[in-house]
Amino acid sequence: MLRPFLRSFVLWPLLFAPALVVQAQEAERVRIHGSHTLAYALTPAVAESWLRDIGYTGIRRSRPRAELTEIHAVRDGLPLVVEIASSDSARGFADLVEGRAQIAMMTRRPNAAELEAGWQLGDLASQDQEFAVALDGVAVVVARDHPLVRLDVTQLRRLFSGQARDWREFGAAAGEVHLHLLPAAGAVRDLMNERVMRGAAFGEAQLHVDAERLVAAVAADRNAIGLIPIGAHYGAGTRPLAIADGGRAVAPTQTEILSEDYPLTRRLYFYGGQMMGALSRSFALYAMARSGQRAVARSGHVAMTLVPGRVRRTMLGPAEYRQLVADAVRLPLSLRFNFAGGGESGVAASVYDSRTVRDLDRLRRFMQLPPNRGRRLLVVGFADASAGSSMAAMMMSNDRADLVAQELMTRGLRVEQARGMGTALPLAAAGSPGARYRNERVEIWML
Repeated sequence: MLRPFLRSFVLWPLLFAPALVVQAQEAERVRIHGSHTLAYALTPAVAESWLRDIGYTGIRRSRPRAELTEIHAVRDGLPLVVEIASSDSARGFADLVEGRAQIAMMTRRPNAAELEAGWQLGDLASQDQEFAVALDGVAVVVARDHPLVRLDVTQLRRLFSGQARDWREFGAAAGEVHLHLLPAAGAVRDLMNERVMRGAAFGEAQLHVDAERLVAAVAADRNAIGLIPIGAHYGAGTRPLAIADGGRAVAPTQTEILSEDYPLTRRLYFYGGQMMGALSRSFALYAMARSGQRAVARSGHVAMTLVPGRVRRTMLGPAEYRQLVADAVRLPLSLRFNFAGGGESGVAASVYDSRTVRDLDRLRRFMQLPPNRGRRLLVVGFADASAGSSMAAMMMSNDRADLVAQELMTRGLRVEQARGMGTALPLAAAGSPGARYRNERVEIWML
């Protein structure tokens, strides 16, 4: 009587063993959701490099859906999938808040409504949760012999909305403005809509499939003006314009882009919650490390890597500033401060913003390279007009410079001088959104 029962008892594990094996082999997932700008090339490139460097093999991509890229890999017999879902910054952040993603890809910081919705995530301005992994931006190009050298953001909006149709409005010889653009979907249009167009539609333009063809068309037409990514080559026949956003006009040189002083530059971010898993945190930190930044550069974006500069005689700013930096090399960074941090506790993790925390460490490593050992640094601080009087602004800029100088000296670096310059060389108009953040900065120069 017991035999059928015993037979069933013995056979039960065998019948269900395949299901148990499948369940045991189900792949762990790192879910990364958000901006198409990051999802298209940057995040897959970083993910594949990360997987290789931490010992995964059999790395392959698949596209289950147009908006979903999966990167499959195996380590020690255990499968892993990096899930990269492409949508936009808002959707990525919502997925992070709702637990559908461990990392949000964003081309901007979370806005006030998003921060309120994600209060439980912690301090999203801290270096432990905000990871600035790359820069992108827009260069405005004209033919090399065009007389125009600078535009402000309002003029740029008039041009690309089609409101300004003749070059005489900008002090050049009469001629119909010819607009040249890349296709509607992409980072260039996205950034222009965010920073310049502000609700205005683009005017009629000649479209090009890539930046190389756009540059060639602009070079051949003295009345042309076009937009290209800041990483694209200008070619021999075109040059970029300096752009002003309420402050001084800044050209898109390597130093001005990496320092984010050029106004048509933006950061590309990963965001994670304060309880990020080990794998997702490993990935985000890897993206900012040297190997991850090489993958960022290969993907076509601007890496955060510090690069050597050269002595350039500056004609900007007060005489004391020009004299101070006359024989120095500007390093390609501007250290900025944390005006957004605090989270639920209201206490910021650092007085510096998350990129500056990383840049201080990058600077220490940069100064340890053989060509830079023993060289000295100049620390130059600037203030925003919101400080009130010119005396208050000068005191604030000196305080900022002294704070950074002390930070550098604790890292073993030699500081020759720390000096404040008050409200000299503003990058944004006083009182405009983000003006204090952009103007209240510290430059580093190397002697």
